[in-house]
Amino acid sequence: MNALKKNVFALFFLLPFTPKAQNAIEPYIGYSIDLANRQPLSQVNIGLQYPAVKHKVYQMLLRVQGGLPLNKHSGNDAAYTSDLSLPLSIATGYAAKWHSAAFIIGNRFRLISWADKNTISPFVNAGIVYQKIAVGYNSYDKEKYTVLDPHRSLKKFGLCIGAGIQYKRDLGNGAIFLQAEFLSSPVVDSLNNYNYKLPVPLSINIGYVVEFKKRSK
Repeated sequence: MNALKKNVFALFFLLPFTPKAQNAIEPYIGYSIDLANRQPLSQVNIGLQYPAVKHKVYQMLLRVQGGLPLNKHSGNDAAYTSDLSLPLSIATGYAAKWHSAAFIIGNRFRLISWADKNTISPFVNAGIVYQKIAVGYNSYDKEKYTVLDPHRSLKKFGLCIGAGIQYKRDLGNGAIFLQAEFLSSPVVDSLNNYNYKLPVPLSINIGYVVEFKKRSK
């Protein structure tokens, strides 16, 4: 089954490759919200896309992206002690924050264009992603008190797929774009965590196409 996944992944996303490069990069910044957990987390995206292959209606993109937490999920847990000289239990606060990093191969297809300046292009993605929900507790005496049912950090690394749509406006010298996309959580065998699910991000990104002029020989 794992071999089949790898073969399908390679066939679908690498067959369109031809050695025709585009002299441009596409930096972007955006916002992601997690759709998987009951109390959603959010983060700011910072990324860079490179059109490694460009045809009139198709582009293959290489992308690197990182995500930093914008909010946190906080609450309180009870910690207990067997020391009779101390209170039986105390409350200790915790906070969970979402981090991520990814390398993604994208396939973008021109669907609609008008006025020689505006383009709408759907795209499909696949790649590898690292997702982490980091849980930290407020300071308490861990030698004397124990949280019996703690919130635990979750971190996983694996394959992912996604899809989205982009609007781009040509400015003559470069272009601006806005894209919305969905990305799956990494494919893993098990979570070993009953507090959190792996995040499923829905993202809105805005960026700029930086074009480089070819040097004359």
